Amino acid sequence: MKQRALPSIILLFLTLWIASPTVGAEGGPPYDPLRQPAPASPYGMDLMGPSWQWTFPREKAWPRTDGDLRVDLMDAMFQKSWAAGVRSARIAVLWCLTEPERDAYRWGETDIAFQLARNYGMEIVPQIFYTPDWAALGYDIEESCFDYQQYPRNLPPQDWADWSDFMAAIVQRYGARGKNQVHLWEIWNEPDLLEFWYIPGDPWNQNVPEYARLVRLAAAEIDRHDIGGKTLVGSLSDIYGAKFLKRLMALEGDEDIRGLIDILTFHLFDEPVRKMDAIHQALGDNAFEMWITEANAREWRETISRERVQEFFDILFREGVSRTFWFKSWTSQWGPGIFTESDPLWERESFDPSPFYPTYQSLALTDPPPARPMVTEPDSNALVPPRPLFSWRRPQAGSRPIAGYKLQVDDSLFRGKPYFHAPELDVWVPAGIVHFLPLQMAGGGMQAAGATTFQAAPPSIPAVTYQPAHPLPPGRYYWRVAAVDADGTVGPYSEPRVIFVAAGDERVFLPVITMSPKSEWRTQMMLRGMD
Repeated sequence: MKQRALPSIILLFLTLWIASPTVGAEGGPPYDPLRQPAPASPYGMDLMGPSWQWTFPREKAWPRTDGDLRVDLMDAMFQKSWAAGVRSARIAVLWCLTEPERDAYRWGETDIAFQLARNYGMEIVPQIFYTPDWAALGYDIEESCFDYQQYPRNLPPQDWADWSDFMAAIVQRYGARGKNQVHLWEIWNEPDLLEFWYIPGDPWNQNVPEYARLVRLAAAEIDRHDIGGKTLVGSLSDIYGAKFLKRLMALEGDEDIRGLIDILTFHLFDEPVRKMDAIHQALGDNAFEMWITEANAREWRETISRERVQEFFDILFREGVSRTFWFKSWTSQWGPGIFTESDPLWERESFDPSPFYPTYQSLALTDPPPARPMVTEPDSNALVPPRPLFSWRRPQAGSRPIAGYKLQVDDSLFRGKPYFHAPELDVWVPAGIVHFLPLQMAGGGMQAAGATTFQAAPPSIPAVTYQPAHPLPPGRYYWRVAAVDADGTVGPYSEPRVIFVAAGDERVFLPVITMSPKSEWRTQMMLRGMD
């Protein structure tokens, strides 16, 4: 009886161990072992600003929107920001650029930016604003989305259904039912300023209730298409933001959106004590989680002392701010950045760390990340079946326990190098779970990959093995893996290895004759899969 009962007891123990939540670091909230932990750090950054979609370096068309993005420079920007301790990325998504014509979407560049940010474990906060001409006016004005002298982009849509449709499209693409990359949605930018939100005929009286309408429609699509998604409201300036907030909190009846607000966001560039006090007064008895999505000090220089910056952050945290986003990542008129000055246009070879870089890094990067995993198989240039077996050794943990691993497989290159900006496979491999349902990225979207088995050994047996449930298409791929700790910090990736996926499980050797530069005939052997 005891021998029969033992397997059942072990199975019960494993079931409870797998199903039970794991407590986060320092007694924080439990994280779902089947989902990569969200970053716990309060340090984020507005990394590219609202102009990035037309000023970021491009191939042959810099700085216009027609031309391939410099993926190498964008990856370098995210990598250096990650190394500085940035764990949340605020990235502008202009409606007028993303949907230049009704139902004609341009997602490609946003896809790349979001993927690269997620590669480094950054939590993405899209800042969604600016109305297309066709929605605001009913006709197009050439390049009005770029021209700061023209203002149709700050008008509300003539048909509010157009805004709902756009929000539905972007949430479905990047939310829980799409790529599963975004769950924080910031609605508009500085609606308290007429250059961003203008109501014709009655701008000062109708801007607040019309903004509330904008939020209400957006929140409906977020709730409908992104399980657990949060609506970020405000993005208010430190000029008229407190007054705008007071009127927003006073809305009643159908205009009242207080129940839809998950996080209130503000901008702050100087006098943090006085301006935070104004925000608290405007809130009255209302209480919300508060973020500063644009923070800096105009009078500071890149050589500002660490003590002054620490004092600035300490004030914000004491005032109830739970997350901050430095604005901008490069030094500008708004204050110092971690990169040297590049305003108003990015330079082709920018992202050089400024003297402010180590200052910010000393505050934001307080805990070391996990070490780099050592991959064991497949070997470089190996020919593998469509469902290859990936294996690596458990690395040394940093200051937090390892929660799992981020495994990526990609067949795309930029200038002959893989940046994993459009991975064929992008999976979360939890540590300690022996059977799970991952999400597999294929063809640019996330989809259920079916039951996948891997072996996640305890620390005494430092090996992890993963095999995808679905076959990879034939071709050349690069793969890499990184460890992720319980606070969501992604460690350094292993060096990419190239593999060749055969077309089937059976293989034959076929001779291939090629001509060398010296016109010498050589016979090479090439492995080809046979269906």
